[in-house]
Amino acid sequence: MRISSKLIKSAAVSVPAISLALIATSNAHAQEAGSTLEQVIVTGVADRQLLLDARTDTGSRLGLTARETPAIVDILSERQIAELGARTNVEALNRAPGVTSSLVATSPGAPTMRGFSGGAVGLLYDGMRVATPGIFSRASDSFMFERIEILKGPASVLYGEGALAGAINLVPKQAELGANETRALASYGSFESLRLAGDVNLPVGDRAALRGVATHGRSEGYVRDTDSEFLASSLSATLRPTDRLLLEFAADYSEDDYETADFGLPLIPRALARDPSSAATGPGDLVIDRSSRKTNYNVTDAVLASDTLWLRSRVRWEINDALTFSNDFGTYRSDRRFINAEIFNFNNPNGLLDRSTGIVTHDIEYTIERPTLSGDITIGGLRNRFAIGAETSSLSFATRRYFSSTTSVDLFAPVRGTFPGGTGSLPPPNQKSDVDVAAVFFENALNLSSRWIIAGGLRHDWIDLDRRLLNSAPFDREYSALSYRLGTVYDLAPKTQLFAQYSKAVAPIGNLLLISLANSRFDLSEGDAIEAGVKSSFWDDRVDVTLAGYRLVQDDIITRDPSNPTLSVQGGRQSSRGVELSLSAALTSQLRIDANYTKLDAQFDELIEAGGISREGKTPPRIPETVANLFAFYSFDALPVTVSAGLRHAGRFYTDNANTIRARGYTTFDAAVGYKVSFGEITLRGRNLSDEFYVDYSDVSSTQFQVAQPRTVEIALLASF
Repeated sequence: MRISSKLIKSAAVSVPAISLALIATSNAHAQEAGSTLEQVIVTGVADRQLLLDARTDTGSRLGLTARETPAIVDILSERQIAELGARTNVEALNRAPGVTSSLVATSPGAPTMRGFSGGAVGLLYDGMRVATPGIFSRASDSFMFERIEILKGPASVLYGEGALAGAINLVPKQAELGANETRALASYGSFESLRLAGDVNLPVGDRAALRGVATHGRSEGYVRDTDSEFLASSLSATLRPTDRLLLEFAADYSEDDYETADFGLPLIPRALARDPSSAATGPGDLVIDRSSRKTNYNVTDAVLASDTLWLRSRVRWEINDALTFSNDFGTYRSDRRFINAEIFNFNNPNGLLDRSTGIVTHDIEYTIERPTLSGDITIGGLRNRFAIGAETSSLSFATRRYFSSTTSVDLFAPVRGTFPGGTGSLPPPNQKSDVDVAAVFFENALNLSSRWIIAGGLRHDWIDLDRRLLNSAPFDREYSALSYRLGTVYDLAPKTQLFAQYSKAVAPIGNLLLISLANSRFDLSEGDAIEAGVKSSFWDDRVDVTLAGYRLVQDDIITRDPSNPTLSVQGGRQSSRGVELSLSAALTSQLRIDANYTKLDAQFDELIEAGGISREGKTPPRIPETVANLFAFYSFDALPVTVSAGLRHAGRFYTDNANTIRARGYTTFDAAVGYKVSFGEITLRGRNLSDEFYVDYSDVSSTQFQVAQPRTVEIALLASF
């Protein structure tokens, strides 16, 4: 019997009132507050955080550490992000094992993971699921985050549809009890790049704290006339009224303004390029012209801006020593405006560059709530941890989407002009989508012995979609999906664990917010994965190693009917298999090495496109099949100086299903020198020191690429008081 999602939602929305009543009548004492990331440092060797022993809420809601979780959970701590010189969440993700995240103007932070991209990678903010990550994601200053956690493999059992390849959790800073700290950051670098940030945590007695964090950044950009400006701020409060009750509240605001944003370079015939480069190539001897890397083809009055407000609350009530009730609530509003000339195609007959224009706006209102009852009990003498709860979310999305063209321009001396009709007024929204989700979930981890854990979970989602398009009949669709996983962790030794897991997940066909009437008739696609590996710490905790092998399959992607290629049907399949290796080693009291390597094989197992053409064996777009990072940190004994260097490599990727348009792989080299002073550290950093010329995904056209930044330098002061 099908249970109505509206019935589940009406029951779930009463949970806050019930929880407040329970809290008001409770004489219990509070759960101890503290960061879920315990920053354990080894002494006697180079400082190294033991992140395998950190508790992570991203991998489960059972209070498991990364070591106890039957999956890979990579953690980028605040300290690591600073050491790596990652200024944004996008740069931080590009230093994580097996993740690539392209910085494109239309949707910054579009990540790939384990052979999948787009809607297959879930996005969380402070552990709360964000619907449709491709619409949500924006570049954010990394100074705002306490850490970034990355759960590898299907995560629908935790976070619902769309988390087929994994989930990325951006964890903002929260007020900390008992800490009186002030930190400040100032940096200046190439292209007039300026970054200012401050972080103040103030205790208010023994049972309350306030925290304010703010950042501001600007840059002129390496492409002409591409100034950008960013602002982010957060105000949070943590309260502990009793020893068993913890309350957290936060308001986060951010905005960005790219002005006349860079939308990349098109492929052009090699014969016309002044400095042809094979960084990207296409059929007919098409190449990228390196001499145009600073050229902007956008109109001069373009608009690309957004502002976002997140309001969050969290209640943690320890009912007794065995049971804990929690309630997470968030509401999110964002307004975005994209008015640009975005797509550029070379017109061979006239030798000019044709430009397509677009007006796209996002008016987003999103609310999510997740009550959970968790416990740590003994059953038959065996430790058993569980979590049971519900999740409801409501997303309203209105958008203007109008596309046309503007004047063509010369490749080398473009007269860019203005947007046709100007950018001062906007037409009314022509599309609106409402997506309501209700879910129930259950997780459990049973210690069969002191060395053996069996863990699993179930989640059922009910999704109601209501779509309205101007001059078209509205339509709606209801989806129902079950996700689950079963895994095990076995201790070969106290600090060496074997793990294995099987997971089942779901993902929509395209973006639910923009889905067409034709595609709405299709069901959710399904995916499953099997994964196994080892996690180990050894040599007196000087070394952490994780190694995982996996196979991930997505069924029921859209393909063509083999007997009638004019018809689209579900029945395609794509898959990936690969290995991931990560290493963190304090080799001496002065030298630390961090490294990771990912090798995968991603392909379409079954895909037929228009004309009956098979893409079997082709690599899906945007997927580099090799990603590697190597970082070294050395601290001098006699001097307050630290030097560091890093190599990053990403293999080639394609932008079309036929694999005819190719972006070459690249390797970049960064280095830094840090000088410690009494109140902090001054760092001189160089990025892409070899001045590697390479390109990235552009998000607008398969024959158009973002050119990565050239060599840059920066000086920064990070102070603590």
